[in-house]
Amino acid sequence: MNKRIKWSVFLLVFAMLCIPAYFIMQTYGVFQKEKVLSGYAVAVDVEGKSYQTWPLINGYTAMDKRGDDRQLYYRIDTSGLQYLFQLAYKEYEVQPGGDNPYLAGQIDYSQSDHVYVQSENKYTNANDFVTVITLLDREGKIIYTYEQTGKGDDKLVKSIIHQGMSRSSNRGTEAARDPYLNITALFREKLGIDAKLTVDDEHKVVTIRMNKAEVK
Repeated sequence: MNKRIKWSVFLLVFAMLCIPAYFIMQTYGVFQKEKVLSGYAVAVDVEGKSYQTWPLINGYTAMDKRGDDRQLYYRIDTSGLQYLFQLAYKEYEVQPGGDNPYLAGQIDYSQSDHVYVQSENKYTNANDFVTVITLLDREGKIIYTYEQTGKGDDKLVKSIIHQGMSRSSNRGTEAARDPYLNITALFREKLGIDAKLTVDDEHKVVTIRMNKAEVK
């Protein structure tokens, strides 16, 4: 077997090995700039202390992997968005205590007089419809709409892979990819509120600080 044939065989074997390796790396989100916070507790800062934000779900929350001003994302096709608005407008009570030594307590989302997230099915005919998610500010003004396609919209909704997860479809098994809304950008632009993150990798806590944006 001459060198050219040996080299061709090597390249063929290498390419065949790269295909599953690429899929595995994609499933773990190696090629994206964001990561889902399934391995972290998600908290909010209240007077310098971190409080658990459940029922916000860490598996529906994401952030940039790197950077001094990491962006916060949340799945736009889930109900937790209402609680993020309540955190921004400080419509909650604090319940100190609990058995978690790394958190000062739990947030209690008091009943809000405002509905910040609305969902409506818009029918194109008697059988087919698209679900439209509408986000509103405290005055009831529409600040964003998203047609629920399960994908990004080239604006504030990004398609993010939940690392380590995959799902089956009629096209086979693929990485679990879902639509996440850029909370940091939306709140800063539409509500005048900064949502900044403090990441404690040692204790596995990501704390959100919600404050009025500084006027520049």
